[in-house]
Amino acid sequence: MSFVDAIRTLNGLKRRRIVRDYVIIEAVAATAYMEPVLTQDLDVVVLVDTDEEFWETYRRVGEHADGLDGMHHILGARPVQLFPSTMKPIYADAIARAHQTRVGNLRVKLASPEHLVVLALEAFRLKDKIRIGEMLRMEAVDRDAVQRLLEVFDDGERTLTQRFQEFG
Repeated sequence: MSFVDAIRTLNGLKRRRIVRDYVIIEAVAATAYMEPVLTQDLDVVVLVDTDEEFWETYRRVGEHADGLDGMHHILGARPVQLFPSTMKPIYADAIARAHQTRVGNLRVKLASPEHLVVLALEAFRLKDKIRIGEMLRMEAVDRDAVQRLLEVFDDGERTLTQRFQEFG
């Protein structure tokens, strides 16, 4: 099955108001701005106001899932990991500033390339460094917009800004 089936399920959950809103992050979102990469799961931030609302959403999504694999719901035969928008301030901002696009005939919200860069700077694994480099090479990222996000979401020691400077 493709990610389209998982997105179709997520859109249905949004229509039924089980999920208020969502944005796709990480590798699947990044492929909209760069060369495709191999990934098995779909990472999704869901809009919630409290931890209790997240766990209720998580439970209700589970009622419509094909199964559960660890923390992943199986939607459309794909593992989908849900993250609450309350987990990190940048998650709520990513939903608010998401880019709406089409995957086949489905509408979907993807995190902006600038949000994806900041999130990759947080994780900063080898695959994240490669993703950042590729997105910058493809000129999909507005470096000034990344700097503005870093001014808001970087830690007190400017760790993410220092990491971003490694990319010239």
